[in-house]
Amino acid sequence: MQYIQGNPIQKRLKILITLIPMFCFVILVRLFYWQIIRGPELQAKANKQHETTTYLEAKRGNILDFEGNILAGTKNLYHLYVYKPQLTIGNNDLIENLIENFDKDPKATDEAELRNYLKGRLALNSNWVSLKHYLTLEAKEKIEKLNIAGLGFEDEYVRYYPEASMSAHVLGFVGQDASGEEQGYFGLEGFQDRLLRGRGGKIRTEQDAKGNPILIGNYQFLHAIEGKPTISTLSKKIQYLTEKMLKEGIEKYQASAGNVIILESKTGKVKAMASYPNYDPSIFSQFPNTTYKNPNIADLFEPGSVFKVLVMAAGLNEKVVTPETNCDICSGPLVIGKYSIKTWNEEYHPNTTMTETIINSDNTGMVYVARKLGKDKFVEYLKKYGFGLKTGIQLQEEVAGTQREVKDYGDIDLATNSFGQGIAVTPIQLISAVNTIANGGYYVKPTIIENESGKSKQILSLDAVNEITQIMIQAVDKGEAKWAKPQGVIVAGKTGTAQIPIEGHYDAEKTIASFIGFFPANNPQYTMLVTLREPKTSPWGSETAAPLWFAIAKQLLL
Repeated sequence: MQYIQGNPIQKRLKILITLIPMFCFVILVRLFYWQIIRGPELQAKANKQHETTTYLEAKRGNILDFEGNILAGTKNLYHLYVYKPQLTIGNNDLIENLIENFDKDPKATDEAELRNYLKGRLALNSNWVSLKHYLTLEAKEKIEKLNIAGLGFEDEYVRYYPEASMSAHVLGFVGQDASGEEQGYFGLEGFQDRLLRGRGGKIRTEQDAKGNPILIGNYQFLHAIEGKPTISTLSKKIQYLTEKMLKEGIEKYQASAGNVIILESKTGKVKAMASYPNYDPSIFSQFPNTTYKNPNIADLFEPGSVFKVLVMAAGLNEKVVTPETNCDICSGPLVIGKYSIKTWNEEYHPNTTMTETIINSDNTGMVYVARKLGKDKFVEYLKKYGFGLKTGIQLQEEVAGTQREVKDYGDIDLATNSFGQGIAVTPIQLISAVNTIANGGYYVKPTIIENESGKSKQILSLDAVNEITQIMIQAVDKGEAKWAKPQGVIVAGKTGTAQIPIEGHYDAEKTIASFIGFFPANNPQYTMLVTLREPKTSPWGSETAAPLWFAIAKQLLL
């Protein structure tokens, strides 16, 4: 009995009883690994071997001006392919027929290279072969008339800008993202990208080992959904006029750059927004990427004297000054700590009125107003005017800038900010704030998309608006730029000449010249800002930006 229990058969059975569960466990672990952990990956690889997916491009929505004129559109072109099993002619005959009917483009590859390219495509070990992209309708119709079996076409789309560089900074451009998908960048193309791009479609079919479609195999078809158009507030006519005159002004005054914004005063709609130098969105890659951003919303600058009307309006609104209030600190330079505040021409007017302060663009008079307001109220109005905040205009690259709190304000900061120095704003922030005066004291959010009215809020009383408007009218009629004012129209405006800060100090020669205002002053239709960077003929806004502003205004009135 002892011998039976200890015989080799019993030992082997015990080993098998131990090993079989272990072996089954290992198999289960491997099955779990291949079917659960690696399952989706292997399934995808298997699908790729017997399924093919064709992606259908969605047509991008147009960008239009407010009258429906196309500013950015999409051309319908065609992609030529061949299904080789259906071909009834030889490859050489096919190539010669195609070359004769392709679009004739002087910039295209020469015929010898094109012939070699097509030979290489047809030699591929695949039944379905792409032959040529972006054929025009004319070329497509010519090839269709050849009645060659096996040839087919797919729709494809190309973004185009009919006016080339016009409105480039407002429109932006269409490029590709990291995965090669169409993507809008900058301007409206970037801001409205999801709406404009639509949704691509796809066709998924099952194929055999040779790449032929299986007629009874799986088939899925998802339609492409066309992008929706965007109607902008721009006027193509006004935009063209503005860009033409801006470029002429830059050349005339030998400036390095310039900007113009024109708002519809009552609605805040942007009728024109121009910057130069600019670029052509159709061939954006041929331009430096520094030209892509819109300076009107993405660049900060010190506004200089154009800022004075906003500070004066705040003082009038708070009733700390009136148009006839006399300045008792304006008889000479103001010393604040180690700094000395002077007038732009170092001429001083003792007991000057607030009206004369704006007419003469008197820095010391503006310090008087700021002190009457006090730091708390001064900062409060800066925030009400929207400085340090994005306006919310529907363009991709807008910046907000920064606005200091009251605790960060020193006496010198209050003084210099009162005449537009030491504070950085964007052109769109500045014109939106001044448009508050043109709009009866109501700040209106600027908009560049039609049917999206900007929200408004009251900042200034009607009395304060009427007072500052009359002061601005006199500033035009009696100020340094009165010689350029067009006859027969009442304009409320203000010149500005700001030094350019460079590495902690101000450049002694380079300036940003500007003029801002609205017209007709008694019933404003347009509010406009013109800025010229580093004009060489004269550093003063009254001799460069102002005459350009008046020239554009005259054309708008006509």
